[in-house]
Amino acid sequence: MTYTLERVARQASEAKELAVHTSRALRDLKRGTKSGLSGRDRFVRHAVLRALAANRPGITYEDVYREVYRERAATSPATTTVPEWASELAAVDVGEFLATGVQPLALSRLAALGRTVSLDGIGTLRIPFRPPGDDVGGWIGEGAPIPADSLDFGTVSVSPRKAAAVSIFTAELKKRAAADIEMLLDSALRTDIASIVDAALVDDQPGSAVRPAGLRFNVAAVTASAATDPLVAMRADLAKLAGEIMAGAGGGTMPVYLVNPVQMTSFGFLPNIAYAVVDTPAVPAGTVIAVDGPAFISGNGSAAVDASKDATIHEDTAPAPIVAGGTAASPTRNLWQTDTLAVRVILEVAWGLPAGRSAWMEGVKW
Repeated sequence: MTYTLERVARQASEAKELAVHTSRALRDLKRGTKSGLSGRDRFVRHAVLRALAANRPGITYEDVYREVYRERAATSPATTTVPEWASELAAVDVGEFLATGVQPLALSRLAALGRTVSLDGIGTLRIPFRPPGDDVGGWIGEGAPIPADSLDFGTVSVSPRKAAAVSIFTAELKKRAAADIEMLLDSALRTDIASIVDAALVDDQPGSAVRPAGLRFNVAAVTASAATDPLVAMRADLAKLAGEIMAGAGGGTMPVYLVNPVQMTSFGFLPNIAYAVVDTPAVPAGTVIAVDGPAFISGNGSAAVDASKDATIHEDTAPAPIVAGGTAASPTRNLWQTDTLAVRVILEVAWGLPAGRSAWMEGVKW
């Protein structure tokens, strides 16, 4: 009996040690410390594990990790902390995913030139800024009072809004190598999210309970140059837009131009341009937007990645409930019936800009 109890105790201890080692390895995976993973890689790998573990009874994320990446649990000192890595996505990981890769989001590139805030647990965040005012200070005589202006501040309010995308893949995705799966998910998720976020960023629609206001909302377009020489017109257009946000609004400091890739090619003919340029297909061809970069405020909040092989989806740009009032939505896709996999990403994002710090024009000749 004593021998049996000792053997059971030893086996239990070995099992506990193995579990602890596995947890430590997975913690390192989340943090990127073991394999040197970047935030972008961690985000994509998280999506891969979610997708490959979808609807596999008895299969855990740990099992999929070892199966796909062919890694064994590392031997390391015991720890009492078991991180819920499969249900967490750090904001820095989300931000890095959106800001890196072959096609970084325009929002991320613009945010890098302004101010970024955390939206975790925030309903509405008000960011103070000093609006344009009278000149202050000046040359004074001995003992004379120094001119001063009132310290009146304005605020820019940012509230987290949910951007969500569902990417659908065939079951053959699971037959590919791990590197191929990561590449496919990276490209698909980035493209789907960009089509939502960047399109809203550069449009002229007002903010609402479901989205932030576009940079062109409530901003009248300025007239593009009528010069027939494209280079002359380009110089005039860029100078005019810069003037709108720097002189006209007062207080602008560094214009950032957002353009379509068609217009982006023309910047190669302007040597040593002093200001940043962000290209994105979300900006209509022939349209140029200028933003005061340092005044731009953006925020990242929570993120969630899920996968399913059983859901039924209404495939429409304006999806409706599958059945509402006895009427079925159409067209629908049943993932189980079509042997397909859906990966859903939901991000909390927001942005804001003081009034007068953006300008735009359309119909440019370059």
